[in-house]
Amino acid sequence: MCLILFKYQPNEQQKLVLVANRDEYHQRETLRAGYWPHQPHIFGGIDNVANGSWLSVDTSGRLAALTNIRKPPYKDSSKQSRGHLVRDFLSQQQPAPEFIENLKQRDHEYGLFNLLLMDNTGLWCYSNDSHLTQRVSPGNHGLSNATLDTPWPKLTTSLLEFEKSFASNRLDDLQLIDTMQSQTKPKDKDLPDTGIGLEFERFLSPIFIQGEDYGTRCTTLLTINDHAIKFTELSYAPTGKISDEVQQQIELNRHC
Repeated sequence: MCLILFKYQPNEQQKLVLVANRDEYHQRETLRAGYWPHQPHIFGGIDNVANGSWLSVDTSGRLAALTNIRKPPYKDSSKQSRGHLVRDFLSQQQPAPEFIENLKQRDHEYGLFNLLLMDNTGLWCYSNDSHLTQRVSPGNHGLSNATLDTPWPKLTTSLLEFEKSFASNRLDDLQLIDTMQSQTKPKDKDLPDTGIGLEFERFLSPIFIQGEDYGTRCTTLLTINDHAIKFTELSYAPTGKISDEVQQQIELNRHC
């Protein structure tokens, strides 16, 4: 997952509105979003290679999502899959702050990541690059391949459009998804320098990345209130065309 935008309002009826793009190699096998076969209280996509996930929820209203941090070294075969963190949090009943504290003892076992967790203790963000735990404040936020709210061009641009979707105090699903499908590239002078070279920085710079081998694989839009999660996911072919769609209403069981 490479771009997550969200509006967090814990004291309102609509606690979370989140939209995200997952960028990945197209050849990496993935299961479409659904209830997990062996853990049917979890709903989300599954990475068939490592049996983890990039973004999933459970039937008690908990959420876990992650992004990679773009910083060398970029590949290390000795590291565990970051997707296990999403799986492990939702498979257990540990409160998010406790899960993060335990994770700190072994976070070196994973490639660099940002982990976003939500449960009844609040919304939390943890990075094994900065080793900082943040209790996320109410409001609009963005998370890409750097720390929370780092103003990379794709994040700044998408967050402005994200905020426009709430201008009428009514959530506009189509506008949110349209925001995540923009292939506009920023100017070279505005790009971050993450050590991958200018050409690849340009390729990764749009909100929606379209490439034959690597690109945006899916857009996920979800809302969480006291009673239900509304989960929508669009999957894309390498051409950028929509190849699949999932829509699911998940009724919450706060006692599970």
